[in-house]
Amino acid sequence: MRAIDLPLRLTAFTCPVDAEGRVLMVRHERLGVVRWELPGGHVELGESAAEAAVRETVEETGVLVTPGRVMADCLHRWRGRSVEIVYFEATPQSSAELRTTDARISAVAWLDPAELVADEVSGLGWPVLQHVAAGNRSLLHLEASHHQTAAGWEPLITASRLCESDVS
Repeated sequence: MRAIDLPLRLTAFTCPVDAEGRVLMVRHERLGVVRWELPGGHVELGESAAEAAVRETVEETGVLVTPGRVMADCLHRWRGRSVEIVYFEATPQSSAELRTTDARISAVAWLDPAELVADEVSGLGWPVLQHVAAGNRSLLHLEASHHQTAAGWEPLITASRLCESDVS
């Protein structure tokens, strides 16, 4: 049976960083695998990517953010689906109590990216966190698929490059 190509979906995530350099993250379950990841999700009809990133961040963490520039993007292809993912720099606008409305999220926390290890973070979020921790200002372009691990099906980065001309 031949795989079909479904329409491209767009998802948007934020990378909120507080004054102490900690990143706002959620402990999320996807395909049976639980990992730390940046807050975000699918863009709804009539919504911009930035609006979706802010909405999803509030829903998943309780924290209102102001989105900045796009710091990374990823074309994620798996099982005939293509998802374009954009990651926005974000500034927290509130010190609200951390909370979630998503049953797949078991924790919300401000985490020091230097204290995280790759096995604890989604394969899609890990290179973005490394990019932030390195203080990189160039645009990070990623391509990804999925692969089977002992934990289950997880994202796998298949290509990565920096685009210096996109620096703002």
